Amino acid sequence: MTYNKNTTCILPWISLDRNADSSTPAFAPCCLYQAQDKPKYTFEEYWNSKELSEVKKEMRNGVRPKGCWKCWHNEDAGKKSMRQSVNESRLLPYENLISKTELKPIQVKLLAGASCNLACRMCQSHVSSKVFKVWEAIGMSTKEPYKYDYDSEQIIRENAESIRYIDLMGGEPFYNKRIHELIDWLVKNKHSKHITIYVTTNAILLNDSLISNLKQFENVVVIVSLDAVGKKHEYIRPGADWNIIVSNIERLQKNKLNVIIQPVISAINILCLPELIDWCNDRKLHMTQMSLVHNPEELHPKNLPSALTHLVDPRFQSFLSEDKTNDCLEFIKKLDKHWNTKIYDIMPEWKEVYNKKDKGDTLEKDYDLYRRTLEYVKKI
Repeated sequence: MTYNKNTTCILPWISLDRNADSSTPAFAPCCLYQAQDKPKYTFEEYWNSKELSEVKKEMRNGVRPKGCWKCWHNEDAGKKSMRQSVNESRLLPYENLISKTELKPIQVKLLAGASCNLACRMCQSHVSSKVFKVWEAIGMSTKEPYKYDYDSEQIIRENAESIRYIDLMGGEPFYNKRIHELIDWLVKNKHSKHITIYVTTNAILLNDSLISNLKQFENVVVIVSLDAVGKKHEYIRPGADWNIIVSNIERLQKNKLNVIIQPVISAINILCLPELIDWCNDRKLHMTQMSLVHNPEELHPKNLPSALTHLVDPRFQSFLSEDKTNDCLEFIKKLDKHWNTKIYDIMPEWKEVYNKKDKGDTLEKDYDLYRRTLEYVKKI
């Protein structure tokens, strides 16, 4: 069958993902896909749904499915999209499936639930059980933490012969004993030899038994969430221990397991990124594409105080290009009060703007209110 390479993504034919932007993640081809509505499909209903069939048909025929708008947005802006990245490694091996209707999942994401050992400042209430408690304490609006994905675990167990990729995400995946039990089951039943595991982790809860099991898989990619170096990272992710993290990264490398570093770019750490990049380069650690904080919106890099923007490395200035929408300082101060910390004790460049309201930011907020008022008046 012929298909249009400019619009086709292999994921709808091979992937069973979860769109984890709510307390009840829905089945989807990938984590970025957004349907117009989100019916609560069972696996069989989703896998054979009209929605998924229509996505495949549009892709083959050169039409951009609306639910994939995030990839089209990136591609139109000259940025590499998830579609393009995935196709580089998986389109050619699985393109024969594009002409088939009877398919089994080859790639499955398993969300290990929101249970987590950390309360990261730029995380969300439905993604981390500890962040949920913090947001409740400081009066933030919360979403119910999502639960362990029993459905996807069952799909993995029932389709273990055909599955080639498993993506584990939390919360913290290794905080949940069911993840350890599933890994052990895959090893003991000899499925691990043909499966590649991707796991996103804070790299604190590793042990010898887990590492020994991971070595039994065809391939393992450990994506370590690091946002800064040393005490700065510990500040951003309350509960983290930098020395344990470094020791565990070294253990993974020693056991020849692939380690990738993935920062989350926020207003808190955008000034720290050059130091983190140098740290990774010194240790020959590859850094994957950085993710960006969109929620809580206060911590989007665009909301960095104006008095600090000149300190942002030119490589990351593009993240400041959007108009400010929120006051990140007020949000940071709320978290500091909760944790009895001060950001400037760890990052001294914040001290002046922290203790004295930045005049530039006040003017920008007044202008933004004026601009939005004008837009509203025009509408009515």
